Amino acid sequence: MKLLYLLLFVLFLSGCGYSVPGQSGSVPAGVEKIFIPLFVNNTSKPLLENELTNRVSEVFSRNIYIEQVNKQEQSEAILKGVIGSYSSRAISYNSNDDIGEYRATMTVAVALIAKDAVEPLWKRNFSWGSTYLAAEDKGLQDDLEHDAIDEISRRLAEEILHSLLDDF
Repeated sequence: MKLLYLLLFVLFLSGCGYSVPGQSGSVPAGVEKIFIPLFVNNTSKPLLENELTNRVSEVFSRNIYIEQVNKQEQSEAILKGVIGSYSSRAISYNSNDDIGEYRATMTVAVALIAKDAVEPLWKRNFSWGSTYLAAEDKGLQDDLEHDAIDEISRRLAEEILHSLLDDF
């Protein structure tokens, strides 16, 4: 009887369209070669575009369904990104009314555009946040914020890839 339930469960999962995120391998219009230029940073926080573009490039380079190329001329499509906002706000205070924790949040708009097209094949907006502790030492505070930005960039890069592969 347990074997029958297990078999029904497996059939249910295969029939309901269940899949592992980002593993469908389906990119629009048969695109296989993608160029990723430096994302545009529309915020006042310097170097976010470098951090996020590097993470996106790193995540895409590990995917077997997409070949990331170094020159736009070699690509079939271009993955463009614009960082629309970044904020870091206090979210908790200690008993002395000093900041105890911050929350950093970044939003980005991403579009996949065929090399000779005007309209994007795919576009989405993404947002991710991360909390980090406050520190009295300014250098340590900057390091903690950078760690949060690194985590946000990594998560956004993964979300971008998974969404691109799963939306088609």
